[in-house]
Amino acid sequence: MRDITAVQLCETQNFVCKLLDRTHGAVWTSTSPPSGPLSLRMLFSAEDGEQTWVVPISNIPEDWKAGETYDSGVQVDK
Repeated sequence: MRDITAVQLCETQNFVCKLLDRTHGAVWTSTSPPSGPLSLRMLFSAEDGEQTWVVPISNIPEDWKAGETYDSGVQVDK
C-alpha cells in the first residue's frame, strides 16, 4: 500500500516550493501559501520503504481560492 507522505506547493514562475503540513487524512495546509499559478509535488511512500515523487500535469490556476478543491489528476492505487 502507498501513502502520500509529503506535499510541496510550488510557484510555477520561479519554482520556489513550500512544504505543506498534514493536518489529518488527506488534508494538507499552509499558513502562508505562495501566490500565482501553482504546481504540486507529492511524495508517495510504500510499506517497503520505496519513495517516489510525483508531479501532476495539471496546475492550480492563478486565480485559485482557499478552501476550493482542485483535481490533480493523480490516482492513488494500492
